[in-house]
Amino acid sequence: MKIAYVCYWFLLERDGVVAKIEAQAANWRAAGHEVEVFCLARVMPERQATLPPWRTFFFGSPAGRLLRTRELVAAVEEWRPDVLYLRYDLFLPPLPRLLGAFGTAIEINANDREEARLRIERPRAAAAFNELNRRMLLSRARGLVCVTRELALSDDFASFAKPTVTIGNGVDLDRMPELPPPANDRPRIVFLGSARQRWHGVDKISLLAELMPDADFDIVGYGGNLVDFAVPPNMQVHPPLAREGYEPLLARADLAIGTLALHRKNMHEACPLKVREYLGHGLPVVIAYEDTDFAGESPWFLLGLPNEESNVRDHVDAIRAFLDRVRGRRVARHEVEERIGSRAKERRRLEFLETLTP
Repeated sequence: MKIAYVCYWFLLERDGVVAKIEAQAANWRAAGHEVEVFCLARVMPERQATLPPWRTFFFGSPAGRLLRTRELVAAVEEWRPDVLYLRYDLFLPPLPRLLGAFGTAIEINANDREEARLRIERPRAAAAFNELNRRMLLSRARGLVCVTRELALSDDFASFAKPTVTIGNGVDLDRMPELPPPANDRPRIVFLGSARQRWHGVDKISLLAELMPDADFDIVGYGGNLVDFAVPPNMQVHPPLAREGYEPLLARADLAIGTLALHRKNMHEACPLKVREYLGHGLPVVIAYEDTDFAGESPWFLLGLPNEESNVRDHVDAIRAFLDRVRGRRVARHEVEERIGSRAKERRRLEFLETLTP
């Protein structure tokens, strides 16, 4: 197959999404398919440290976004793919016409309606445009690829009655070194996050640091003016970092923390890339949702908290006990490879894409 991968992304420092797309494209090419990535991206020169070998269409203004979207559409039409793989986002016309011209699978990574509701800037305008955008795109798709069963079963997507497959996020484990356990005098806990993502629950990690003064915390992804949470003495906040910057923090950590406030966008299931990265490096993890790839299971390396506002305050003793149990241990690669590795996931994705071609 000739597959055009279309996305709108920022290409910033610690970019798990870029790594995911690169792993997807690499696996598809290894399976004998021709793949081209077409990316629309806002110009942010002070932070754009990730520049993958894609056909990237940069813009710096609303008018520029419209112009560059037209150029992206023309480039895809000229390339003539057999199938279009679209990562759902807010797109301007004329992008929807691509879905009428080519068999298209849309990848659903979150409930777009809830994310529009939680936007800090112009939430009402974003929600209104998103309703138009989702009707134009989802109604024209031939199939949907959802990262969780919860999304696949939601009326927000099931109502379109499209063939749907659930494939959780995966990572390229070949690019992740297995890190040996550290020998810290004081336990260290790490979190990789992004500013203005309320469902990450970084405010809860701040509370946890206050309640666990005997441990040290590294919080990655928050620039100076975007630190909107308390920073106790045992917490160090780092700006967004590229992999070479945050990997040493993972190496010295005894424990990692995943998403803790998914309830804030009315979701209960997830498969965050950062948690796959933690596990790929061997770190045990605290989460507060049902993980798509470990549903109904309680492996030794995952501590699941209730998905509710008071989960950290009410379960600090459980977190402390879990930390004591896992200090000095690392997750063996064979324990997670088939669950989170990209190879197995991309075989399933290609099988689904083949059903969408004429």
